[in-house]
Amino acid sequence: MGRGAGNKKEISPEVADEGTERGNWDNQCDFFLSCLGYAVGLGNVWRFPYLCYKHGGATFLIAYIIMLLVAGLPLFFLELCIGQYSGKGPIKLFGRIAPAMKGLGHAMLVITFLVVIYYNMIIAWTIFYTFAGFTSELPWSACENTNLFSQNCFTVPQEKACFANNTLDTFWNKECTAVEKLCESQNMTLSNYIDAKQRHMCTKVYDKVVLNDTSVCDIVFLRPQVANETGVFCGTYYNQTQITCAYLDKSAGQYVDEITGNITCTNVHRELQLNKVYNRISASEDYFKRAMLGMDEDTTWENMGGIKWELVLCLAAAWIIVCLCLIKGVQSSGKVVYFTALFPYLVLTILLIFGCTLEGAADGVIFYVYPTYEKLQDLNKVQVWSDAATQIFYSLGPSFGGLITLASYNRFNNNCHRDALLIAFANCGTSIFAGFVIFSIIGFMANSAGLEVEDVIKGGTGLAFIAYPDAVSQMPVPPLWSFLFFTMLITLGLDSQFTMTETITTAAMDQWPQLREHKGKVVAGASLIGFILGLSMCSRGGIYMFELINWYSASWSLILLSIIEVILLMYGYGFKRIFENIEEMGIKLPTFMKWYWMANWLCLTPGVLFFVLIMNFVQYTPAYASNIVLDEYYFPGGIQALGWLMAALPIVFIPCISVLQYRKRKNLGLSTSWRAMFTPNSKWGPATMTNAPAASKEKDPSYINEGFKYVAETNYL
Repeated sequence: MGRGAGNKKEISPEVADEGTERGNWDNQCDFFLSCLGYAVGLGNVWRFPYLCYKHGGATFLIAYIIMLLVAGLPLFFLELCIGQYSGKGPIKLFGRIAPAMKGLGHAMLVITFLVVIYYNMIIAWTIFYTFAGFTSELPWSACENTNLFSQNCFTVPQEKACFANNTLDTFWNKECTAVEKLCESQNMTLSNYIDAKQRHMCTKVYDKVVLNDTSVCDIVFLRPQVANETGVFCGTYYNQTQITCAYLDKSAGQYVDEITGNITCTNVHRELQLNKVYNRISASEDYFKRAMLGMDEDTTWENMGGIKWELVLCLAAAWIIVCLCLIKGVQSSGKVVYFTALFPYLVLTILLIFGCTLEGAADGVIFYVYPTYEKLQDLNKVQVWSDAATQIFYSLGPSFGGLITLASYNRFNNNCHRDALLIAFANCGTSIFAGFVIFSIIGFMANSAGLEVEDVIKGGTGLAFIAYPDAVSQMPVPPLWSFLFFTMLITLGLDSQFTMTETITTAAMDQWPQLREHKGKVVAGASLIGFILGLSMCSRGGIYMFELINWYSASWSLILLSIIEVILLMYGYGFKRIFENIEEMGIKLPTFMKWYWMANWLCLTPGVLFFVLIMNFVQYTPAYASNIVLDEYYFPGGIQALGWLMAALPIVFIPCISVLQYRKRKNLGLSTSWRAMFTPNSKWGPATMTNAPAASKEKDPSYINEGFKYVAETNYL
C-alpha cells in the first residue's frame, strides 16, 4: 500500500477469483445511478419536506446546506474512497484497518438493519395508495359519508357546491349543513357579518377581555374588519404601541382605562370565520390516518388495535420486489436503477409545473425560502441543527455502510471524487427541488382552507402522504397522476432499500464466503426476516412503532458512529495515508479541494458533529407521534426507554467486538498492544492486492501510522 504501491505488485489468482465471486458493476454508469438512487430516496420527498415544515421552511434549509458542506459531503467522499480502495464491506474493512474497531462495521449494519425494517413500511404504504388509486374517483379526493372520514373533514369543492346551493350552508359533518347549526354545535351563534369571501361567520361571546399595551390586531379578541362593515379604528397609542383593530363602543362596555392605558372590553362579541370555528381536516389527511393506517380516536401505544391485513399484504409485496431485484446481486440491481433513479425526476418536474399554477402556491414557496427575522432566530435552537445533520445522513447515507458497500464493487481506478461531488449535490438539489413541489401544494391547501401555511397540516411523517395526494386529486385525470406519483415513490424507496439490504447481505457473504454460492437464499432469508419484524407496524397503531424506530434508530448513535469513523481514519489510520490511497487510485485532487477535505476531515466535521451530539442530549425531546386526537402524543416512559436501548444497541457492538478481537489475538499468541489493535493488519491493502504478501507491505514506508508513528506489524485477523 502507499503511493504507487498498487502498480508494483502482481495480482494473485486468489484475488482474481475472489473479485469474480464477489461480483462487480458491469460499468460505471451502473454504480453512479445506484449511488444516486441510494442517496436520492424517500427522504428527499418525505422526510426533508416535513422537517422543513416543522422548522419553518427557510430556517431548516439554511442549516441543511451548512451541514451538507461541513459534514455530509466530506463523509460521503471519505466512505467512497475507503470502500473503493479496499473492495470490502464495512465489517471486513474496519476489521482490517484496526482490529479493535471491527465493531464499527457491525454497528453500521445494526443501524442499517433497523432502518431497513421500517423503511420498507413506507414503500408498503405507497403500494397501498397505488392500488387504492385504481378507481374512477380517488378515495381521498372527497369526504365520503363513511366512518373512514371524520366530522371535521373538509374539501373546497364540496364547500363550494354547498354554498352554490344555499348561501347559508357550508360543508361540515360530511354533508351540507346550515352555518347556524355549525355555530350552535360549537357553543356560538350565527353572526350578522360575512367575511371577504361572502361566507357567513359565527359569533363567540366573552364576558370580559383586557388588552394590554403589547396586544396586536391579529390576536386580539375583537371584531375583525369584514367585507360589509364600516367603523372607526380606535387609533389608541400607549407606549408607542398602536392598537389598530379595536372598535370602541361605550354602549357595549368598551373603554380605555385612564390609569393603565389598557383597553378593557366587556360582553365582547368576536366574529369568527368558519375555518377558525373548528379544526378543518383535509380529506387526504383523514384518508391517511383513518383509511390507510386504520387509526381510531382511542388508538394509543397501550391500545394498538388489530392487524390491518391490507398493510400486511403490501409489506409482503414490498419485500418480494426487493428480493427479486437483488437475488442476482449488483448485476441485477444495477440494471433496475436505470429506471428507478431517473423516473422520479420526470414526475417531480410535472408536479412542480402543475403546483405553480395553483392559487396560493406562491405563499407556500415564500414560506419555504424566505428567511424572516423570526425564522432566523430558530437557528439558535440545536434541534434544528440536529435534525439537519440527521437528514444529511438520511439523504447521503454515510455511516450506514451502504456507500462503502456500493463503492467496494467499483473498479479500483474509478474517479469516485467526481462521483461524490455530483451525487451529493444532485441529492441535495433534489431535496430542495422536492421542497418547491410540496410547498407550492401546501400553499394551495392553505389558500383553499383559509389558513396560514404553517397551520394547514399537522405535519409529521405523513406529510408527503397528505399534501401530494391532495395535489394529484386536483389534476386532470387524477387516477393516472396518482399511479405515476406513487410509482415514483416506490422507485425512490426501492433504490435506497436495495442498497441497505445489499449492505447486510454483502457483509454476511464477506464474513462467510461460502454463502456466495447461495446468494439467492441469503437475500431471500434477509427479506423474510425483515418482513416478519415489520409486522408490528401493520397494526392499527403501527404508526407508533414506526415513529419510535424512526426517532431512535438513526439519531445520536449515527452521529456518534460518524465521529468515531472520521477520527479513526484521520488520526488512527492517518490522513496522509488517505490522500496517498486516493493518488494510488489515480484520482488527482485540485489543491483547493485537497485543503477543503483536509480542513473538514481533521477539524470541522468531527467538531460540528460532536457539538450536535452533545446538544442532542442537552436539549433531548422524548419521542412522540401525531395521532387523530393529538398533534403530539408522547410515548410512555417504558417505551422511551426501549427507544434509548435501540439507539444504544449499535454502540454496544464496538466495545464488545473489541474484547472478542483482543481475546482471539491473545489465544493465537499475537500482539494485543494498543498499537497492534489500532494498526492495519496484513490483509489490509488495495482491492487489487488483497492477498499480497504481508512482508512487502511491512517494508512500505507509507504503512507508518500517522497517529502512532508506528510501522505495522504482521496481523492476521
